[in-house]
Amino acid sequence: METLYEYEAIVASGENIKGVFKGTESDFEKMISSKKLTLTNIKKVKEKLDKSKFSNNDFLDFIEELYYLTKSGMPIDKALKMLTKTAKKESQINILKSILNELKAGEQLSVSLTKALKKEKVKVDSLTISFISTAEEVGDLSNGLFQLFEYLSFQKKIRSDVKQALAYPLFLIGMSIVVTFLIFFLIIPKFSTIFSPEEFGKLPTISYFVLSLGAYLNDHMSEFFLGFAAFIGTVIFILKKVKIDWLPLLQKIPKISDAIVDLQLTIVYNAMSTMLVGGLELDKALKQMQHIKLLPELKDLLKNTLFEIKRGQTLSAVFEVSRIIPSSDIALLYVGESSATLEKVFKSLGVRHSDAFSANVKKLLSLLEPIVIVGLGVFIAIIVVAIMMAIMSITDIAS
Repeated sequence: METLYEYEAIVASGENIKGVFKGTESDFEKMISSKKLTLTNIKKVKEKLDKSKFSNNDFLDFIEELYYLTKSGMPIDKALKMLTKTAKKESQINILKSILNELKAGEQLSVSLTKALKKEKVKVDSLTISFISTAEEVGDLSNGLFQLFEYLSFQKKIRSDVKQALAYPLFLIGMSIVVTFLIFFLIIPKFSTIFSPEEFGKLPTISYFVLSLGAYLNDHMSEFFLGFAAFIGTVIFILKKVKIDWLPLLQKIPKISDAIVDLQLTIVYNAMSTMLVGGLELDKALKQMQHIKLLPELKDLLKNTLFEIKRGQTLSAVFEVSRIIPSSDIALLYVGESSATLEKVFKSLGVRHSDAFSANVKKLLSLLEPIVIVGLGVFIAIIVVAIMMAIMSITDIAS
């Protein structure tokens, strides 16, 4: 078993040095002997493994590292052993060891990876595995790993763009909730104490409603927060346990539908380009696309395209009659088929729709941000008006 050694030693010239070594005890002793070091101090350091889950970013890093190692000519088993030595997460070490065991049992890398990820309950789509299985078929594993790395990098970019786009609106909504709590649990309850129960009945309607609500929430604060926490917990539980197909629902919302379609087409075009560059034939690439999550209309189109291509029809001709494919895409697809550069055309269309997706998201945010700000302003204005009217009515109530 490998151990981390921190040591101090004297070299042949008499100089004191400090060093760190990772390996077995016998390897450490060989290193000391080969360098002719005289140890003056040694400490074994027990490394603490990260217990967190194997994430999408970890998987991307793993594929990138494995690509460079295999590209250099290193056998796959030695590459995996090296990655096992440098891994910092317990889940990653378990996956790497599981892959090695499966490879020793005679399984291919694609099968071994699938089993290893399943053991650690890591979910990846079938298309991800198909990049490796296809590379194994054509005998070029490093190229398949590179194509998979590009595909995963694209997915990471999309996730990052979406998170970045939603960050500010979510911050505004969160601040709105905080401001609401502060007003109803700190400001209004204190202000409402200056009125007696009889005087409450004489307040203007808006003032009576706001102050009564603040007083009620203040009196039932614990029940409210328990109910609110239960509601949030229920929503989180449902989102985790109940599988909801959000894509068709979001597509029905005006303004959002265009962004959803652009995002889906970006995924399709980039995946098709990557598979064609990797050496997969068009019909096999279309078949692999059936394994990823897409809009029902787009998934049906790809399925129908596969059927029609086998009957001698061209891809551009099938796409031309679809309502989900923009007419501007058809001309480029036709050119790609005619010039045998379909993989480049798919790549170009992927970039085009990725840019369109980003532009649509920015348009949506340009609408959402002022809506949230105006909504918060109107809410605070109502509270201020209610309080001001209550103050102005004090004289009338007293008389």
